[in-house]
Amino acid sequence: MERNVESWGVALRQGFEPKRYTYDPDQIPQGVMVATLDFKTWSKRIIAINCYFTKVDTGSKFVITVYCNNRTAKYSVTNSPIDFATCVLNRPYTIELGKNPKGVIVLMKADDLV
Repeated sequence: MERNVESWGVALRQGFEPKRYTYDPDQIPQGVMVATLDFKTWSKRIIAINCYFTKVDTGSKFVITVYCNNRTAKYSVTNSPIDFATCVLNRPYTIELGKNPKGVIVLMKADDLV
């Protein structure tokens, strides 16, 4: 499957509105939820993908960064089959968000609902 991650400029030209999505850890929901992956952009400073989600039951919009797994060369989390470099957009996923030891909200698990 081909990568479908855009640069920041291309995402803006395609009509996406990243400013509607929060990076604020106090506003990002935690736990297991169903969220639609709206679009993705390459991170500017690190080897990662910024994933823009909308939580299905509340409509809250947030950004989660997914890092490249050096062992697998995929943008995924341990024990999850989703590679965020190639996964389908506009599809609901079951995701689990939680805090890492540094207190940063991270993607802990992701599964495809379809």
